[in-house]
Amino acid sequence: MSPEQITHHTATRIQRLAEAEPRRLGLTDETLSPSARSVGVRLLGQGESYTAWRLDADGTAPLVVRVARRAVEELPRPMTEEFAALGMLPAGVGPAPVLLEQAPDNPLGSPYMVCGYVPGTVRQPAEWTDAMLGAHARQMARLHTPVFERCGDVTAPVGERAAKLSLTALFEMSLDWWSETSPHVVGDPEVSRLLPRVAGFVAAAEPAFARLHRFAAIHGDLVVPNIVVDEAGTPRYVDWEWAEIGDPARDLAYIGGHVPAPPWYLPLDCIRLRRLLETYLRQIPDHGDETPEDPGDFETRRDAWEVYERFFSSLHFRTRRGTPEDQRTGLYTHAVAELTAGLDRRLDGA
Repeated sequence: MSPEQITHHTATRIQRLAEAEPRRLGLTDETLSPSARSVGVRLLGQGESYTAWRLDADGTAPLVVRVARRAVEELPRPMTEEFAALGMLPAGVGPAPVLLEQAPDNPLGSPYMVCGYVPGTVRQPAEWTDAMLGAHARQMARLHTPVFERCGDVTAPVGERAAKLSLTALFEMSLDWWSETSPHVVGDPEVSRLLPRVAGFVAAAEPAFARLHRFAAIHGDLVVPNIVVDEAGTPRYVDWEWAEIGDPARDLAYIGGHVPAPPWYLPLDCIRLRRLLETYLRQIPDHGDETPEDPGDFETRRDAWEVYERFFSSLHFRTRRGTPEDQRTGLYTHAVAELTAGLDRRLDGA
């Protein structure tokens, strides 16, 4: 089937399941009989791991059905991690978890999860005013307020989480993965030229990571397309596939900074970055310990996460060059060029 036929087929399956077996999609209002229930299904968006559908049924709040586009074992992160993370969110930060179905032999034909609908739209880079960035900083601070002494997977037992986080170790592990799975990408002359400089930048930040002693539940992928903003200017976060217990500075690095590449990363100069950090840090409560967060260390870690993330994103976008979407839009070819040039500038100015 063509992509259009697959999309129509999935929408039809969701609608039929909502009408015939509503509980399998988290619809539990028993006052509505299947014959009386009016159901609407529309596509919200499609990523590399999931396709998201909005499900509207009479008498119930809208829901989102995230249908996996890969087998469970091929997903970058387990569905259970994302679903568990949704249960940890403060009210109004992101969607509420409703239902998880990991068995592939279900009526939708693929594993799926159901969560609450988050109102708002993805804003274009030019729409991100200082007021909106401030609201984003305050929302992240709400997410990060509960503290954890160890970092790792959301579902991992506390004793199996790590007491320390090393970005150098994570960098080396990520590079090993890329070297094994896409050696032609790592061998690209532009990548080979950037690699030692990126590694050096990350290594220079390691003392700040060694002093990191408080962790938080983080989104892990707070790029612009994963932030929806309502008419009142309140940002909320969707697509929690990369959520974990980790360094809160990571979430502040992903929206943008010195290495921009719209539509994913905003261009933020030093003044706007400083305001973002200061607004965020003012909202973080004093937990009463003897070693509170050092603003200099926090900024150092944020900067290191930015360089780390943009570098590995540039590798990913290199694998997308030449795809039908790239041939049609030039999106990934342009992103590679922007990220490479941005990293060059950033590392030259380090």
